[in-house]
Amino acid sequence: MSYPALRSFISAEFAIDVPAHQLTDDLDLIDTGIVDSLGVLKLIAFLEGEYDLVITPDELDADLYRSISQIEALISSKQMAAA
Repeated sequence: MSYPALRSFISAEFAIDVPAHQLTDDLDLIDTGIVDSLGVLKLIAFLEGEYDLVITPDELDADLYRSISQIEALISSKQMAAA
């Protein structure tokens, strides 16, 4: 499943020189420096607000937010669990 608001948020907040449609699903957001540790927290706050999720302490690991595809998988799994 695709979450266009996620891609738009990452582009607007962290990669302002990169249009949202150019952010590939497997781009490593952390290794490339697009998202840093503070950015992960900002991203988590966005996910909780935008998608009505509750991120648990064990889901604060930055590795879960390395790529758009990993973040989308997290969103999907949390939404399916809540349904």
